[in-house]
Amino acid sequence: MTPGMKIQPKNIRINMNKPRFILDSNILIDTLNHKLNLLAFLDTLPECEIYINPVVEIEVLAKADMSEQEEAAARMLLDSFKWVEIDKPVCEIAIQIRRAKELRLPDALIAASAIILNATVLSNDTHLRDYKRPNYTAMPCILPV
Repeated sequence: MTPGMKIQPKNIRINMNKPRFILDSNILIDTLNHKLNLLAFLDTLPECEIYINPVVEIEVLAKADMSEQEEAAARMLLDSFKWVEIDKPVCEIAIQIRRAKELRLPDALIAASAIILNATVLSNDTHLRDYKRPNYTAMPCILPV
């Protein structure tokens, strides 16, 4: 952690009256690599809540050759979204998804988080977009820079 950096709680109350979306890591990675204009895409959506979970943060920050400036930009972007914990209910749904060999563990945790939140996954990976399960929806986030 950078000296002087403040840690803010990310666990925020869910507003069930607004549409909710959860971001897949590829959306944030493409945004940071200037391949996707996420802010412009989000402007096309109705007023909503945007979430990430710990898997997404780990995948975004795990880039081996990330410079300090890239990490700072990534952390600022990640901190702008609401946080959903990987708690017992998320784990139980992820276990069901994994037992059925439907998705890899990181994607199963993202899908399970979306199901718990009743949120739509924003992903440009076909395996998450094309995944079929009750109470699960996904859509692409396509608005190139």
